[in-house]
Amino acid sequence: RGTADNDYPFYTVYGGTQDNATLGGPARSKSNAGIPNEDWFVTLFGDGHQPAVDPTNPDIIYSEWQEGNLMRYDRRNGELVYIQPQPAADEPGERFNWDAPILISPHDPARLYFASQRLWRSDDRGDSWRPVSGDLSFGRDRLNEPLMGQVWAHQSSWDLSAMSKFGTITSVSESPLVEGLLYVGTDDGRIQVSEDGGGNWRAVDSLPRVPEGFFVNDIKADLHDADTVYVLVDDHKSGDFKPYVLKSTNRGRSWTSIASNLPDRHLAWRLVQDHVKPELLFLGTEFGVFFTVDGGGRWTRLAGGAPTIPFRDLAIQQRENDLVGATFGRGFYILDDYSPLREVSAQQLEAEATLFPVRPAPWYIPKRPLGDRDEGSKASRGDGYYVAPNPPFGAVFTYYLADGFRSAREAREEADREANEAGGDARFPGFDRLLAEAAEDEPVVLFEVRDANDELVRRFTGPTKPGFHR
Repeated sequence: RGTADNDYPFYTVYGGTQDNATLGGPARSKSNAGIPNEDWFVTLFGDGHQPAVDPTNPDIIYSEWQEGNLMRYDRRNGELVYIQPQPAADEPGERFNWDAPILISPHDPARLYFASQRLWRSDDRGDSWRPVSGDLSFGRDRLNEPLMGQVWAHQSSWDLSAMSKFGTITSVSESPLVEGLLYVGTDDGRIQVSEDGGGNWRAVDSLPRVPEGFFVNDIKADLHDADTVYVLVDDHKSGDFKPYVLKSTNRGRSWTSIASNLPDRHLAWRLVQDHVKPELLFLGTEFGVFFTVDGGGRWTRLAGGAPTIPFRDLAIQQRENDLVGATFGRGFYILDDYSPLREVSAQQLEAEATLFPVRPAPWYIPKRPLGDRDEGSKASRGDGYYVAPNPPFGAVFTYYLADGFRSAREAREEADREANEAGGDARFPGFDRLLAEAAEDEPVVLFEVRDANDELVRRFTGPTKPGFHR
């Protein structure tokens, strides 16, 4: 699991690593060599799980190890405070999921939601808690449930009592538009909705064309419409690997699938919504990241060098318009400034050329800790020294070409190939044409950068092939 804070000038990404703690590191550094190992730091020991960062104070990080052991970490002094909510003396113990969900309320950074089989609320950053629900799961006893056709004795397998609990809450969301409009999902086939901050709950026990007993991987209240909510559910433990992505426009009373053209066997792990364009959604799956510009009518896979690997979590750093992806086993991948995707449409793709808005560029003097070396250089540090690339220094221009531009020679050679493939003959063009082709300047896309007084600052060229370029 991963998240991003609002630190300035460069934000920090956080994520949990199996058996290797919860870590944080910068999305950009001042080093000309990149982002080295030593820029990363540990927020909490043990198995790493879902973190959360105070949006108004990047020094306050909430981290946990398995089964709901929640702690508050202060980056300034290294203080760790154990803040797991506790049942009353006359109450049974809590059942926390292996990766218990934590949510900072979008209405108050001091308000936390944390979940076991019930939902807990804190208004003082975890110093005190109160439950705002009873058991929101079905409450079945896993130890008495059939496994492989029968109920087993306690001594048959340690897995009956170790590792994951059952009948737990796995995902929590609060509408950023309506305070107290809460959604939770469980690991045993339930969605619960409260419209009064937890005073009353309405259960959703079935979804259209989804098997019973589904596991809720993610539930998200819409950022723009108070009545809309999204849910991703999972049934792979029963051998069903379909991507179940659903949307409700009436606070969970009815649901429709927006999985549309997603490939089969692509488990859906995480969904995030753009904070500017409501229809722009991103989806992390078992095999990559997809986006849609029409609310799920059609999904397109994002490539850009990302491997074919599970993206278990996605987060949007809203100030920078960056998409942060946390993968299973391959670290973080960041799509810098995805804002051009807000402009993508059928009309835009048919236009000859499109230059997208340019975000402000950070201006600083890069440091040279490894000497005068190129980015990615390890100098004499050896192969054990890891350096991740920084985003490009300076302003980045994003543009799209519908057909691109070809030289006369390229156009002729393409026509020759088409003629050969169709079974025809390519014809010798003549020496005059060949000489003209040799003398022709190669086509370029020419950029001119001018200041507020229309004075030329810089001129440079870019690629001419069809598609997107940066």
